[in-house]
Amino acid sequence: MRLRFETDILEVLPRKIASVSALKSFNKHFAEERQVVVLLHSSEGEVDEDYAADLAEYLREVWPNSEVNFQSPFEEDPQLLASSVARIWSYAEPSQVDELVRKLMDEVRFEKHLSRVKEDIESSFDQELAMTRAYDPMGFLDHPSLESLMKSEMSFVSDNGQYRMLLIRKKAESDVGYKSDKAWIADIRSHVRTWNQESEAELDFALTGGPVFNAEIGSGMEKDMSGTVALTSFLIAALFLFVQRDLKQLLLLSFLLGLTFLITLGIGGWIFGTLNLVSVGFTAILLGLVIDYAVVIIRESAHISQSTESLRKSITPSILWSSVSTALVFGVLVLSTFTGVQQLGALVMIGLLSGALVMLVLTPCFLAKFPVQAASRAMTPPFLSSSKAWATLTVFLLVSIVAFTLKGRPEVSFDLKMVEPESSEAASTFAVITEEFSAWSERNAILLSSAGSVEKLKDQVAEAETELSSLKDAGVIEEQYWPVGLIPSSSSFKHNEERLQALLARQQLLIESAKEAGFSESGLALDHSVLRAFERLYSSSESLLEASAADPLVGTFFDVDDQGVSYFSGRMLLSEKITPENVGEFESLEKSGVSVTGWSMLQTVLLPHVQRDFYVIFIPAALILLTALFVVFRSVGETLISLLVLVTALVGINALVVVTGQSWNFLSGMAIPLVVGAGIDYSIHLIFALRRLNGDLSAVWNGVGKAICFCGCSTAIGFSSLAFASNKMLQSMGVLCSVGVLLTMLLSLLVIPGLWKWSHRRGGNVVEGDGLHEG
Repeated sequence: MRLRFETDILEVLPRKIASVSALKSFNKHFAEERQVVVLLHSSEGEVDEDYAADLAEYLREVWPNSEVNFQSPFEEDPQLLASSVARIWSYAEPSQVDELVRKLMDEVRFEKHLSRVKEDIESSFDQELAMTRAYDPMGFLDHPSLESLMKSEMSFVSDNGQYRMLLIRKKAESDVGYKSDKAWIADIRSHVRTWNQESEAELDFALTGGPVFNAEIGSGMEKDMSGTVALTSFLIAALFLFVQRDLKQLLLLSFLLGLTFLITLGIGGWIFGTLNLVSVGFTAILLGLVIDYAVVIIRESAHISQSTESLRKSITPSILWSSVSTALVFGVLVLSTFTGVQQLGALVMIGLLSGALVMLVLTPCFLAKFPVQAASRAMTPPFLSSSKAWATLTVFLLVSIVAFTLKGRPEVSFDLKMVEPESSEAASTFAVITEEFSAWSERNAILLSSAGSVEKLKDQVAEAETELSSLKDAGVIEEQYWPVGLIPSSSSFKHNEERLQALLARQQLLIESAKEAGFSESGLALDHSVLRAFERLYSSSESLLEASAADPLVGTFFDVDDQGVSYFSGRMLLSEKITPENVGEFESLEKSGVSVTGWSMLQTVLLPHVQRDFYVIFIPAALILLTALFVVFRSVGETLISLLVLVTALVGINALVVVTGQSWNFLSGMAIPLVVGAGIDYSIHLIFALRRLNGDLSAVWNGVGKAICFCGCSTAIGFSSLAFASNKMLQSMGVLCSVGVLLTMLLSLLVIPGLWKWSHRRGGNVVEGDGLHEG
């Protein structure tokens, strides 16, 4: 009951990579994760601002407890801007404040300043500058950091005017689960559609934002866990009835599988607490693997008429060794740098071990009450003779070599879009925003710095400012938005108090002088509000750091957590998109304590880790395989037979990847340990049965052989059901794992018995009339 769905894509990715942890911190401290973006679009021309304003007003009436913005909050409420401007000046560099105060306190200088402002308004070709001067004649917006912010304003309208954004956020939320988000998104969609019809605006609209992703991913995970398990269960049940024709056994087996899942989910809830959108696929995988143990026991019981204890003693070695070796191979996945893969491997490992114990303890007990009929021996075993077995392996390897020669070696790729739901309105809408809005372009990268104290943070961002200037001079970046002056300074705040108080004493004279110079009451509204905001600042007892972090403008760049760790964020506009070739140019920023992050950055940074995982996982898996097989068989010959089949299967699945034009990703690479694990299972079951039955191939086929057929098909069904999962990562893993298991099963059944007979041809204790196929 502790298990919850974790819908954050970042929870799948490596925790220790700086760009990943930085993006998590940015989302936590600066991003409006609980904000829904309504993207309005007109195919015939620009989206009229009046439509956006009308829709915003309509939605505010529908949800009075929500914030709905169609433009910057500072445009709608100038008092917010005035409060932020006053706060920024209150802890600005003393030299800057001294210059401001001298300019405003000296009557002669102030008159000259007002004259220059009027000239700028009348003669400037820069319309934005003229408007700023008209509404801020005293020059409070001339703070260096504010000038930078004016350039970097995040516009609500696209570059061509055909798109316009509305932002919706609940002021208070009691539930942020994906089900409540799904209902909220449906409500938003319904009301926007109603407004569109009533206003006759005839605008297209789409939604994105944190709650939309949460609803889509959560619903997809629910579908993946329930839908794929339901499909897998139905198909495996049909297969079981076809093979065994016993409904009572099916019901008992369902009970045992349910018990296995209960144990696995219980341990998983205790250890992890959440299932991410990759690890949720463990259910279908486990269902296809654990049922194999029960089927092997059932098939063997039909052939070996023994008591419960004797049956359990007879079958335990192969089941136990099979589960332990396969669990170890999946356990190697915890070495992956990707959290999702680690969790998936751990859950499958837990499930395999608990499933093997449940099946070994309880299945023989049930079989004592519901015995299996002796297996029919009418069907000829499909095992190939030793010569045909060698020929089959040779052909497989030669065909694979030809494929590698013509198509090249398999590639390893990584695309974050494969983790998203396959059909995602949130993702496609966000892609439109990054394409149509310059401020959201993929050439933008997020900058984040954090430190245990504000003083250390200021040192880091100052050093980074120098590095950013160097990168700009080198042409690596076009622009930087790094307003270091927004970081609060207690010493500057105290130093500036006396000077600003003196300014406040003359505020009425300043207003009157500006009016006499020709500035209107409305033109002086902002400056008047800033002066009044100074009074509120110095009469407040609120902590400077906490107040600054809560400020609507400063708080978008600065934050402090409960432990006193301070954070500062900015961004830079790159000259070109981040690639593996140019990503190293930002190492100097990392050294100064500033992380470069963003989704486009992650795409590039994570690819080497995907490639690394293949070696880090494959090499330990191979060593575990060699050790496990030798310990299990205690025979060099039988170990080599098993290895030969496994190598052929692995080469074959890689050949399939290159022939079909696919590539490995961090999840489809699961096919490799799975093929290894399945190959170990089938080898152990077959070779132990061959030993136990002294090479009687007919008995082996009607016992373990048919069980392995069922096992391969059931495991393939479990994985193939993931082809209907909600994201491409699980889909690709499902298809490749399904094909890999079937290939391993066929190779194991066809060649292992023949090669085993060949390796024991001088033993003299092998049953003759082996039933091997010669053609």
